[in-house]
Amino acid sequence: MMWLGVDGGGTKTAFSLYDDDITLVDRLVLGTCHYAQVGFDGMERVLSEGVCWGLDRAAHTCIEPGAPSMGIGFALCGYGEGADVSRRMDEVVERIAGARPHLLVNDVEAAWAAGLDCADGIAIISGTGSIALGVRQGESMRCGGWDYELGDEGSGGWLGKEALRAFTRQADGRDARGALYTLVRERLGIDDDFDVIRWAQRHYAERSSVSALAPIVTDAARAGDISALAILERAAQEEADMVDAIVRGLFHRSGPQSASIPVTYVGGTFAAGDLLLEPLARALGPGCRLVAPAHEPDLGPVLLLKNKTRGI
Repeated sequence: MMWLGVDGGGTKTAFSLYDDDITLVDRLVLGTCHYAQVGFDGMERVLSEGVCWGLDRAAHTCIEPGAPSMGIGFALCGYGEGADVSRRMDEVVERIAGARPHLLVNDVEAAWAAGLDCADGIAIISGTGSIALGVRQGESMRCGGWDYELGDEGSGGWLGKEALRAFTRQADGRDARGALYTLVRERLGIDDDFDVIRWAQRHYAERSSVSALAPIVTDAARAGDISALAILERAAQEEADMVDAIVRGLFHRSGPQSASIPVTYVGGTFAAGDLLLEPLARALGPGCRLVAPAHEPDLGPVLLLKNKTRGI
C-alpha cells in the first residue's frame, strides 16, 4: 500500500508519496490549489496533476498484490468553511480519487495530526493565512481562519500588509528609517516612496502578492529594524491569542489542566525561526509549552487516513 499526502495551502500544493512504513518516497510541489485564488477548476487541475504524478510514481514501486495501489489524504485550506464551498471541494476530490481510499480535511487538522502525532494539544498554521486547532479527548475547537480580508492575523498576508504600513511610517519619519524602508523600495522596484500607493492599488487584493512581502519583515528584523521586530512581536501575540481562546474553550472547560498543553506550529512564517518562535513562546499562557512539529505537514492527512482505513 502506498500513501499520497496532499497539503494544499495558499502559496503551494505539496504532494508527498510514502510507502507503507511511512517512509518518504518522493515529493512534488505545485502552485496553490486554493479555490479563492484559482477557482474550483484551477483547484481540480492542480490536484489532478499531482495525483496523476503520485499514481505514476506508485506504479514504479513494489506494491503488495491485491492491495489498493494508493490511499490519498487531502488537506486543503478552506475546507469546512461554508457548506457550499465544502460541497464543491468534496465533489472535486471524489472525481479525482475515485474508488481509492481517500480523506479530505482542512489543512489545520492535518497540521495537528502531523505536528503532534495525533496526540491531544494545539496546532497553529501560519502561512499565507492563519488558523489554530485544538484537540482534546476526541473533541476539537478551531480559532482564526477568517481569511485575508477579515483576519488571518500573524500570517504571511498580514505580515505583508504590516510591512507596507511600516514603510509608510518610516517614509514619513513617524518611525525611524531602517532596513525595512530600504527593502520595500528594492523589492517593489520603486524610486519614489509614493509609488507604493500605485503598487497597493494594483496588488493589495492579491493575497499571494502581499504575502510574498512577508520575508521583508524577517530580513529587516534580522538587520535590527525596530519596526520589523515589533511586527513579529505582534504576530506572535496574535497567534498566542488563538491558542489562549482554545485553551479557555476546550482545555479549561472542566477546570484547569494539571499537565502542560503542547502547542506546535506549521507554515512559512515560522521560517523566521527564533525571531518569531521566541516571542511566541513568551506570549503563550501558563500551562502551554511550544514544541517543534513531529512531522512535515504533508504526512498529516496520511496519518488520519491510515487511522480511518486500518484493516484494509
